[in-house]
Amino acid sequence: MEIEIFTLCDFAQDNNSKLTIVGTFDSINGKQFPLQHPACTVACRLRFGASETGDHSFKLRLIDTAGKEVIKSIEGNINIGVPPNGQFASINMVINFNQLKFETAGRYSFELYIDEDWKSGLPLFLNQIS
Repeated sequence: MEIEIFTLCDFAQDNNSKLTIVGTFDSINGKQFPLQHPACTVACRLRFGASETGDHSFKLRLIDTAGKEVIKSIEGNINIGVPPNGQFASINMVINFNQLKFETAGRYSFELYIDEDWKSGLPLFLNQIS
């Protein structure tokens, strides 16, 4: 399995296996905390080889600097069919978040797990500005 895209953005959409991503970012500025961010999306495109067909589990966590979950992890299953080209199959995942609350400024991270194995982390910096 390869990760082709793993990003935080303002908006994403999967349209017939075409992934549209708008407004990729890795930091949010705020004058005071706690801070509530109105909406954002994690967009992900995964590529599975022909030998990886079948069921796979995924988990997406949002954690703070101490490793504590900010929200309950997003978990699910995906089924990878036989690749139509005989070599690989791609899948897009679009996960929307509304009204995320961040207690303090600092480094946060979205973590992606496939089949219980950590695959990638995506940093998000919350910056306090004056």
